[in-house]
Amino acid sequence: MRASILAGVLLLLTALGGAGCRDSDKLVSVGRPRAAGPEPTPPLPEPQPAPTPPPPPAETPQDTDGPPPLPDNLDRTPAPTPDGVPGPMPGVYTDLGPAPNTDVIRGLVALPIRNKAELERTLRELYDPDSPRFRRYMTPQEWNARHAPWEQDVKLVSDHLESVGLKVERVATNRLLIHFTGTVSQFNEAFGVQLIVLERKSPQGGNDPHNVYGLPPNTEIKAPQFVKERIASIVAVDLPTDPGPLPGEFGEVPTAQPQPLNAALTPQQVASAYGLTPLYQRGIRGRGVKLGVTIGAGFRWRDLRAFWKIFGIERADPTVVQTMEPPGTRYREGQLDIEWASVMAPEADIVVYMGPDARNTSMIYTFNEAIARGEVSVITDSFAHREDSEPRAVHEQYSASAMMAAALGITVIAAGGDSAGVDVPSSSPYVTSVGGTQLRMNGNTVAAEVAWLYSGSGISMTFPTPEWQQGLPQVPRRRAVADVALNADTGYWYTWLGNTVPNTGTSFGSPIMAGLIAVVNSARATQNKPAVGWLNSQLYTRPDVQATFRDITQGVTDRQYAAGPGWDIPTGWGAPNAQGLFNTLP
Repeated sequence: MRASILAGVLLLLTALGGAGCRDSDKLVSVGRPRAAGPEPTPPLPEPQPAPTPPPPPAETPQDTDGPPPLPDNLDRTPAPTPDGVPGPMPGVYTDLGPAPNTDVIRGLVALPIRNKAELERTLRELYDPDSPRFRRYMTPQEWNARHAPWEQDVKLVSDHLESVGLKVERVATNRLLIHFTGTVSQFNEAFGVQLIVLERKSPQGGNDPHNVYGLPPNTEIKAPQFVKERIASIVAVDLPTDPGPLPGEFGEVPTAQPQPLNAALTPQQVASAYGLTPLYQRGIRGRGVKLGVTIGAGFRWRDLRAFWKIFGIERADPTVVQTMEPPGTRYREGQLDIEWASVMAPEADIVVYMGPDARNTSMIYTFNEAIARGEVSVITDSFAHREDSEPRAVHEQYSASAMMAAALGITVIAAGGDSAGVDVPSSSPYVTSVGGTQLRMNGNTVAAEVAWLYSGSGISMTFPTPEWQQGLPQVPRRRAVADVALNADTGYWYTWLGNTVPNTGTSFGSPIMAGLIAVVNSARATQNKPAVGWLNSQLYTRPDVQATFRDITQGVTDRQYAAGPGWDIPTGWGAPNAQGLFNTLP
């Protein structure tokens, strides 16, 4: 079996020509193509941090109800099962034909939250200022005891996967996901389908298309009835990750400030624009707070440290938590996320949750694991994918993980995307979606700010209108985004492949917003107040909080959503002010 899997990996990599964003890739814009920089020099090895081991198992309170008894005979009748596997879609997924039987796959089975109605009631109490449970957040152990899938259900599903030749690689800390590997033929036999290969247009602008597994139109994944009763979906089926080891980092990185410096925004200007400077001046810069950054693939330590030095930031290195198998490549998206989160909260402890790549298996598992471990008080995710190009099961799984985050008091921030449409995971009601603006600065003073033409925003395909959005003057027909907005059009400096250059997109807004919340949490800790937690619950219900945002009243998106007074689709409540949030959030 091992030999056949290895052969499948080698054949697949040959066919793909080593697809993926590597250190040797030319520099291109995250949002739109940019001219290539100079060719890199040969790589030099640099020691990488050892993968962080998982946290030791904690004592989990027992659920007094106990799991339900198993039937004497498990029903093995095949039944249609929800799935997160895409099909052909014009302009996004191109059908390349059946997947070879010996090719290697990896994927995720999602299990549902237990006692979900009870969890919804708990969240209402946790975020009701008049409730005695206000902000008395759950621990991961408490959440698992009441809401994690039963261990016996996880075992039954795992045993079924292994009975058909698939291998269970790992189970998420909160038991919401099972990660499996195998071959195309094993998956096809297990679920009664014929996987196809699809060429996918990259969700990160400027990157090359890549291949994914899919299903022909009108195809249903089927599983035995006893499996269907215990799972939420087959949420992802992907090609294997790029093989390691991760190549060494090349070259020395210049640490002189780029010139002219006013060609893009500096961290100091951004801090001034979004109300962080007054808190910095009081010595509040994120100390005592852990800020999580979820990324696919690796990043460059030399670029990160150079970026700090260029802009006068002295801080500790991040902790890296390797959530799955080691990455074999690096992406600039993760690089800019870490750089900007770390400079906005320069004294916060940065925890980087690193999956092997940016495919759904990696990103969904990593997003969930960053939450399930319960180590941080705020998380940023800028690996946005268009909601209309991802199956419903993908939207729902991101939201299930974010629902746990709300119970634990974790603020989840995500980029709204750069397509002027709705993206995941920001469409979840439990995620604060960051739309885009066009910011103009005069030194450290805001000169103007309007809605960005490509601000990720609109009406979700999946989620009903949350209770807290039903009070808007024009109630949206479903969950509407954005919730807040930060600059996405004026370039931000960032360092990648040894070059410090401007770049744009809501990918910058999410880590900046997360850093802002980390600083607010640090300020709240000085007054013995708990972390902000699920921001949307307060943002839409408290006029005093809303009043602290800089209202963006001009501009229109590519999909003809216009900014206006108060909340609007392109920019939500507008541009945040850290000092204002600290003063008004209960």
